[in-house]
Amino acid sequence: MNVLTDFAGYIFERVTQTANEITPEIMDWKPVNDANSIYWILVHMTRIAYLLIPQLLTWTYNPEGWDDDYEQQKHSLTELKEDLGKAREKVLSLLSELDEAQLEEEIMIWGSKRPLKEPIFVLLGELLHHNGQIAMLRGINKRAN
Repeated sequence: MNVLTDFAGYIFERVTQTANEITPEIMDWKPVNDANSIYWILVHMTRIAYLLIPQLLTWTYNPEGWDDDYEQQKHSLTELKEDLGKAREKVLSLLSELDEAQLEEEIMIWGSKRPLKEPIFVLLGELLHHNGQIAMLRGINKRAN
């Protein structure tokens, strides 16, 4: 196991904790009409964790179990939590197999060559960022009601 896997585990633990604190009643709540709902953010996070990170690590188009129209389907809170759990297992497993040399290996992404670890950092950072958005929305909702 490497420090990146440990950090990813920490992020997924935070995401899991936040998802467990969400109730179905606040899933579609948003402070203003143009804002993203908690539901939308959870679907987006699931896409990052279940699709984008594994794509990056395995160089495959779609991991098994991912539907191309996932974001257009309606999912229950339970389904989203289960999919985030599956994504967590897959991502941590894939990351644990990488050594330092593989993380430093340059890949072509975003128009230039970068070490593999950089887009991994970005995608894990996105999960943490969106987790914070959900925490903020929950707080606003609690104070508004």
